[in-house]
Amino acid sequence: MLDVVANVLAQQKKPFLDDEEERLAMIVLRVSQNPNHATGSISRFFNETDIIRWTDYTEHPHNNEAYYRVSSWKRLMMTLYFMAPSMQPTLLPLVTKYFQKMGYLD
Repeated sequence: MLDVVANVLAQQKKPFLDDEEERLAMIVLRVSQNPNHATGSISRFFNETDIIRWTDYTEHPHNNEAYYRVSSWKRLMMTLYFMAPSMQPTLLPLVTKYFQKMGYLD
């Protein structure tokens, strides 16, 4: 399921509407709550997806689609930050990095 979420973000071509990021975040949340799912795979999902989204954006800085993908990724992470406090230590640096790279923080 985590691969599906990553693939949806990778194929995004326009801004999401109607809370799609929140829906995708709920998939990640449900996977993380499954006792048969390894905790390391969630962390790996966050780190790998973050690298992929930022690489895409860095390589295509004037491409709106790359911006939509990285922006949706940030909103997905922010949703999980508030919905799953146990994920906050993993998510806070990634969300903070977004704001730094976009020039909102020093």
